[in-house]
Amino acid sequence: MDTEKLYVRKQAIKLSGGERFSIHKVKAPTVLDFWQYGFSNLNSNVLRGALAEFLVECALKELDAIEIRNPWGDYDVEYNGKKIEVKSCSYLQDWDQPKLSVIRWAGLKAKSLYWSSAVGDFQKNEQKEYKSDIYVLALLNHMETETLDILDLNQWCFYVLSKETLKVISRDKSAVSLSTLQKHNVEPVGFDALKTRIESL
Repeated sequence: MDTEKLYVRKQAIKLSGGERFSIHKVKAPTVLDFWQYGFSNLNSNVLRGALAEFLVECALKELDAIEIRNPWGDYDVEYNGKKIEVKSCSYLQDWDQPKLSVIRWAGLKAKSLYWSSAVGDFQKNEQKEYKSDIYVLALLNHMETETLDILDLNQWCFYVLSKETLKVISRDKSAVSLSTLQKHNVEPVGFDALKTRIESL
């Protein structure tokens, strides 16, 4: 690789929300304006997964120790030298539904993720596998639209499994259902107990 021609990824920094766009207007929009426009609907399928990852980070770390999310990583959270994958599900989606969604967490196994050809060629023949040591299966466990509040952590619960346990329970599949977890007597924990449960594995 010719490193002299490599465009190194610019390191991201945390924004405050008060930064303004550089345009010639009396009142230029801020980053907060953009966040409100693009990211206010936290129950959208696009954002709920990132929110679940953030909640796991918050359960494990002080806020100032949480780094900017990397959407290109092979895992979502690192804690005490262990790789943690976070998946989320919800009974209620961001669209009209004739019935509640069936809870099933997918994408548990994956190939190595390369976000750039500068990092490496995608390995087409590589088999999907579990990439993390611990799996946190987050569930927005609420079934009434009128009282749904995604910011209420009492409406969330978390199923925490080691890679080895998940492999057995899922029969080495890339997805697992809530009914399967219940059949194997896997009990969820609330947000307050999440750190203790993770540290026990």
